[in-house]
Amino acid sequence: MNGYAAVFEVVAQPPHRPAGPAPGDRMGTVHAAETDDSGLHAGPVTLCGRSTVGMPAAPGDRPGAAGDAWWPPLSGVRICAACDRET
Repeated sequence: MNGYAAVFEVVAQPPHRPAGPAPGDRMGTVHAAETDDSGLHAGPVTLCGRSTVGMPAAPGDRPGAAGDAWWPPLSGVRICAACDRET
């Protein structure tokens, strides 16, 4: 089990719009967070210290699934180096 939830920063299009995912938004940096008590959802803070509020779960993320990587197989995304060092 990888034991971490993968969440991502939302890059809003246009940037002056209120926070939260919406059509046309892009996936920004993917971060790791310890899971909450359910083992399925991100806790309140990423491993690099960012709040997970407003960070959706990365598509395909399965924190309880066996695997070597904490992030789901996504192409073309940036993985947070600080979170990766802490896993």
